[in-house]
Amino acid sequence: MRTKARYVEQSMFPDIKPDKPVGPILPSVFTGTNADLMEAVAPFYLTGSVCDLTYGEGKWWTRYQPEPFVAHDKFKLDGVDFTDLPEADNTYDAVCFDPPYVESGGASRTLSVFQHRYGIGNARIDGGNKGLGDLVGRGLAEAVRVSRCWVLVKCMEYTQGSGLTGFKDMPHEITTGALALGCVKHDQIVHHAGSGPGGHNIFDPKRARRHHSYLIVFRKAASA
Repeated sequence: MRTKARYVEQSMFPDIKPDKPVGPILPSVFTGTNADLMEAVAPFYLTGSVCDLTYGEGKWWTRYQPEPFVAHDKFKLDGVDFTDLPEADNTYDAVCFDPPYVESGGASRTLSVFQHRYGIGNARIDGGNKGLGDLVGRGLAEAVRVSRCWVLVKCMEYTQGSGLTGFKDMPHEITTGALALGCVKHDQIVHHAGSGPGGHNIFDPKRARRHHSYLIVFRKAASA
């Protein structure tokens, strides 16, 4: 894996024609898997110690794994709750957080599996979307607390319920929360990874179908 610096085309006559950078730059719209995305951003944000608060089945790290690396997951790994981390303040150079969101569709098997995947358990979150927002906010606060520099958050907009209401702007809520915690928004990558969820039973669409998520990168202000 090369560093984030681009390759340099050296000039034979530098006094006349200077050296110039060549090769691709990480795009702001990225197509591929989550693992592809993490490998692509690694030279920028994952070069030191890294902690993943929501490891799940480890799908983010099948192409690249930082060193040193610590993984937590309440139900699938070590029992650590992302809202109550055991680490001291400023433990890791970067912290990765893939917070949960609840798909519409009631108490379906999909909902149950999705919540279990993110360490919520099998029951609905108390307080519905308000309770979910509180859960994510507490996880974000912990991510910021244990990070020395970077906080990488994967999130997306989604619809909970039906009709004209129920649009949830999680990227905005997370950005607002991170800024309130003293972070600076440093980068944002649109991740296009397929056709998007749902659609088979929608006869009267009310809004554009979400075909993307975001990887938002925050920097702790003290690390500037």
